[in-house]
Amino acid sequence: MDSATNGQKFKNWISASNNRPNSLAELRNLLYSNRQFEATKSLDYGNYGLHDVLDAIHGAILANKRIALYADYDVDGTMSCVSWIWFFQSIGYTNYTHYIPCRFNEGYGVNLDAIKHLVNEQNADVIITMDTGITANAEAAYCKERNVVFICTDHHKIQPEKMPDCLILNPKMHPDTAYQELCGCGITFVLLRQLARHLEASMTTPVWTDILALTGMATICDVVPLNGVNHKIAKMGVDALMKSERPILKRLRLAAQIEEGDEKDVGFRLGPRINAVGRLEHADIIINAFIKEDPTDLIAFMGLCNERRKKIQTKIVDEALSDVNRFAYHDAPILFLGGDWHPGVVGIAASKLSEIFWKPTWLYQKKDGICKGSARSLKGFDVTDAMTSCKDLFLKFGGHSAAGGFTFPEAHENEIRAALTDFANAKFHADPTIWQSKISYDCGLIGSLLNLELISLLDELKPFGHGFEEPKFLVEGRIKEIRFLNDKLTGNPKHTTLTIETSKNFVKIIFFGTVTDSLKINSIAHFVVSASKNTFRGQTSLQLIGHDYKDLN
Repeated sequence: MDSATNGQKFKNWISASNNRPNSLAELRNLLYSNRQFEATKSLDYGNYGLHDVLDAIHGAILANKRIALYADYDVDGTMSCVSWIWFFQSIGYTNYTHYIPCRFNEGYGVNLDAIKHLVNEQNADVIITMDTGITANAEAAYCKERNVVFICTDHHKIQPEKMPDCLILNPKMHPDTAYQELCGCGITFVLLRQLARHLEASMTTPVWTDILALTGMATICDVVPLNGVNHKIAKMGVDALMKSERPILKRLRLAAQIEEGDEKDVGFRLGPRINAVGRLEHADIIINAFIKEDPTDLIAFMGLCNERRKKIQTKIVDEALSDVNRFAYHDAPILFLGGDWHPGVVGIAASKLSEIFWKPTWLYQKKDGICKGSARSLKGFDVTDAMTSCKDLFLKFGGHSAAGGFTFPEAHENEIRAALTDFANAKFHADPTIWQSKISYDCGLIGSLLNLELISLLDELKPFGHGFEEPKFLVEGRIKEIRFLNDKLTGNPKHTTLTIETSKNFVKIIFFGTVTDSLKINSIAHFVVSASKNTFRGQTSLQLIGHDYKDLN
């Protein structure tokens, strides 16, 4: 494994392979080998953990009991809830209600007041959680005392001391590691498929196509690892999304300007629109729009929310950058910052700060003595483990290794910052490379492979994402042209396009959001790039997306 240091942006360039393929066939094998990827031919979750859950739900449906669906407010949770509702609609079951907590008033996870509302005012006999609930022990106990069946379907990390005493369906408990990374909507899809067989329900193919489309969207947007199982679900989900004739899905495709459709369209065009509503308003708006099948108002509202979200995100990042400088946090191993910040946007702002400083980052809103926020991390640093190390200081927390949500009293702010810093310092002494900015690429790529056939190969391998990253390559070339593209709003230079001459041809590289004014005409440079196609005036050509560069002169 090779590494070149001191690129313009990343300290370490890491090559996954020293081999330089001479053909697309060699490149295909190398890409799979680098990812240690094993394709899944067929999906077979089996019946692990399903028997008691299926019996309980089957019995409730046959007895026409009141079923309450409790889902988280992000894409994974809302799409899980919509999946259940479309399932109920398809089998003609009407005795159900749904509940999405308010991000601002209720925060992350299941809360007891909401459960009391469902039990006492909605007369729920059965409560099914989606994408949440694995730490809802108090809520499950409340239900058990009142003979209400509490069923937790969740995919988040299990905290043994907080596991609820109830029926649990969590892929983390599956004996096959390939299935342990399913998202919340993924485990919902498994459950619904088995429930349909259990009920001997006759459901049309279009319904399953639609539900599979939601599952694919959630798998991509929740950034679960794309191992063989999730890769197959994501791929089938994108295909289903493009085939679906459901009005809401057709209009969403149109609004996001998705024509051919791949995981980037879902992750960067569709997902942010859906998430923006839950970040700024109440995610119940999403559920109701999907139920009513009239997306007209939703489409316009999502666009407005997404534009608002971008402005709020910029403000939070700018203020957090100022705080880092003001409090001299540059040498700290983590960033733990709070302010008068929107709790629905701090998560994506934390991602940006984590990328800028290459540190695990916690950002939170401070309001009325309570802090609510989100954490984002680096590979090798588990933010949930970090919070577990000082769990008694939090009111609640949960999540994955790479991201989490939390709530704590403002009075504990300094104590938590100190505890998380101690945890991070211990990790730093064990493995300081976690804090070294790095970019990985698959291999060096010869000029003769830089053509549209490369794009065809990459299209075969899609979808890409966490755990099955989009391929990146090292390319060498002499710079023949440099142009800057201006921001449409400000008129200032924002992007850089280069034309480079390789050993075989000329190719274009674009650096989005970067003005690379240190490069000079006729300089020879190394570039870390990914590949895409660009269509302009009916002509399609290879376009390389620049991620970093190193001048060799």
